[in-house]
Amino acid sequence: MKKSLLALLALLCVVVQGSWAQNPTPSTALEPYITTLGNRMVYKFNYPSTSVTGDPVVLSSLLCCWAPTTPPKGAAIESVHLYSHYTVTANSQCPTSATLSTADFVVLSTLFEGAEYDEGKPYKSIVKRSIVIMPDYEGYGVSSARTHPYLIQKVTAQQVVDALTYGLELYGKLNGANNTLPLKDNWRCFSLGYSQGGAVALAAQRHIEQNGLSDKLHFRGTICGDGPYDLMATMHYYLNDDGTSYDVTTAHNENEITFPVVLPMIMNGMIVGNPAMSQHKLDDYFEQSFLDTGVMDWLSTKNLTTDDINKAWLSQIDNGTATIGGKTYKAPANMKEMFFKHEIPGMIWSSWVAWANLDKILTPGFYSYMKNPDNFISAPAATGNAYEDMRYALESNNVCTGWKPQHRIQFAHSKGDMVVPYGNYLAFHNAHPHGLDDMYRIDNTFSKSDHLDAGKMFLMGLGTEYFNYFQWVDAATPTGIKTMKDVRGMMSDVWYTIDGRRLSGKPTQKGLYIVNGKKVVIK
Repeated sequence: MKKSLLALLALLCVVVQGSWAQNPTPSTALEPYITTLGNRMVYKFNYPSTSVTGDPVVLSSLLCCWAPTTPPKGAAIESVHLYSHYTVTANSQCPTSATLSTADFVVLSTLFEGAEYDEGKPYKSIVKRSIVIMPDYEGYGVSSARTHPYLIQKVTAQQVVDALTYGLELYGKLNGANNTLPLKDNWRCFSLGYSQGGAVALAAQRHIEQNGLSDKLHFRGTICGDGPYDLMATMHYYLNDDGTSYDVTTAHNENEITFPVVLPMIMNGMIVGNPAMSQHKLDDYFEQSFLDTGVMDWLSTKNLTTDDINKAWLSQIDNGTATIGGKTYKAPANMKEMFFKHEIPGMIWSSWVAWANLDKILTPGFYSYMKNPDNFISAPAATGNAYEDMRYALESNNVCTGWKPQHRIQFAHSKGDMVVPYGNYLAFHNAHPHGLDDMYRIDNTFSKSDHLDAGKMFLMGLGTEYFNYFQWVDAATPTGIKTMKDVRGMMSDVWYTIDGRRLSGKPTQKGLYIVNGKKVVIK
């Protein structure tokens, strides 16, 4: 009897574990997620895309929309915003883990709350009567078991645009459920983002244009803030700026990095996402003592925010240890040579952050390579040398060069940004010197602050005061699509395997497939 009971319990455990381990599948309908927002609705959905390795992958996204209980006469969705989020390190920070108090969700909810028509601010209603699609990125949400290919721009751009097209298809299937509204015939689409999301937003525009999707998506252009568009420009700033770049004075000093967690994320992203980097490892670039702080463990769990990681380093500086998830990480002997505490003044009280010395956390060879300007005279190439290959990988993810934008771009960038320096915008300007005030323009006065404070101002402004950004972007020649049917046609009769693999036509083998957002069995 006991043996039978134990066998039954074991079988149940296997079944439960198997159900937990099942791979996600593309959604056939939007799943209501947050329904307590009055005239707004928030949905989740999974969608098929392509992974950083080129394989099929199922990713996740939010779709947020204006859904008034009592809609004005003739009300419709005026705009669709593709929002690419800023850098996160914890899965709890990704869009599909959002709560009503999540910072960027609170701010961005003003973009889909609707607005009365205002003759003085005509774009207020156009911008706010909207759908906002917020993808998680590979490595977060339903794909959290995967490594996030940080700043691998082409891949991430394709993935977020896939979320846009699939999300709109599922939205069309609602047919007015939950007070949702149809898309207006002349709806327009904007790509938005700040920080990592700023670079992804710009890369998404490049992807849309280069793949002939502009008309089908009613695409108007991009509004992006303080993005790492040129990773080499960012690295050179860290290594060489003495606090006087771009005609402003900052607390930055040569060879310092003020947000150290981004550096291992960048390097690991290049290793994961660029074939030329497959033979290289993090210890080719970082001192072992830096890796011994535990940073890669902390990043791999996806349980810690960037602030949590900063606090762990501060604890190691002050106490010699940091306890994370019940495990104690002892500070390396040279902790205070690698890191130092920096005080950030506040209106009421100050806060502390951990800054790092690049000549102590990078290997001597890589540091010397990056400091020597002679190494950057020739074009980058994959040679098998760890340093040359890293330069090649970083340049491969430059979204400033190699294309000519067809739609307008509104840049916003603080000259006081020490994390993603103003040189990133200048790199774009230098690559497109004749397009200023025609195809792109810059607002470098919206903030004089460092990265985080500038980000708050940028994101809060999108739904409250920066309507002129949208109006300027939209002032270019409108695209030719007339109805929502064209967007639905993008996915009509496109077949996917249940794991998200896109097929070239109707399958001939038996199995379960997805077509037009529905599961279909081929017998």
